[in-house]
Amino acid sequence: MKPTLNMKTAVRCATAVSLALGLATAYAADGDKTTSQPMTGKQKATTIGAATGAVAGAVVGGPVGAVVGAGVGGYVGHEGTDSRGRVTNTSTSPHGSDDTVRKAQAALNDQGYNAGTVDGRWGPSTQSAVRSFQAKSGLTETGTLDAPTLKALGVSG
Repeated sequence: MKPTLNMKTAVRCATAVSLALGLATAYAADGDKTTSQPMTGKQKATTIGAATGAVAGAVVGGPVGAVVGAGVGGYVGHEGTDSRGRVTNTSTSPHGSDDTVRKAQAALNDQGYNAGTVDGRWGPSTQSAVRSFQAKSGLTETGTLDAPTLKALGVSG
């Protein structure tokens, strides 16, 4: 028996691929349509996540599955990678990528807060330094590298 592709399945696949490509591009765009720049590692990871999620979702659930898959895949691709698009290990660094923690440690140490060794690993010294910095800066004392803290430190996340 020879497998055949009927018209309904072909249209479904073409729709899924079109949605995957369109959504992947939308998830990777940073909103600036006036200049053309190479994508960052994080944008690439987001695009790959969205595209793979869309295709997987389309296979399982058709066009609606493609949309849901693109959303979930884009989110995982974006949140699960550092600024260079490398997969982050949340068990090692629950407060940002190793690179973000490293930059924050350096900034804290430069400002007189003892964050310990600048190694990109989250530990008690870093958390204590973050809390002290937050208290002196009038920020909410979360003890984490949240967006306001990173901004006050001059560190991009």
